[in-house]
Amino acid sequence: MVLQIVNKNFSIYKVKEITSNILENEFTFVGTTDNELSIISESQFVPNEVLKVEHGWKCLRIAEDAPFEKYGMIAFLANIISAQKTSTLVVGTYDTDYVFVKKEKFEQVIQALKNNDCSFV
Repeated sequence: MVLQIVNKNFSIYKVKEITSNILENEFTFVGTTDNELSIISESQFVPNEVLKVEHGWKCLRIAEDAPFEKYGMIAFLANIISAQKTSTLVVGTYDTDYVFVKKEKFEQVIQALKNNDCSFV
């Protein structure tokens, strides 16, 4: 599998409402449900008014064609990453998937992925 490191620091946080300026930043993911509004963005863009926040995430992007009919990619990555005893957060977009891993285990995860035939661009 071909992956790409997104060389930025990320945070995930809960807010009461979203401001339009957060959507102007690259790599902003918004999730809304019946009981929460969560955002993943670069750490430097976390607003002052948050309900909860967790910093310290790094990101990988699947850098190969990942059509909806292609299955098992996330399961493959999650198995390798979980063996490194760290959390994984996955966000899917129309074109590809993004895998977030805790910063303190990121280099260890990268090595484990390389050891399992993943390559990086």
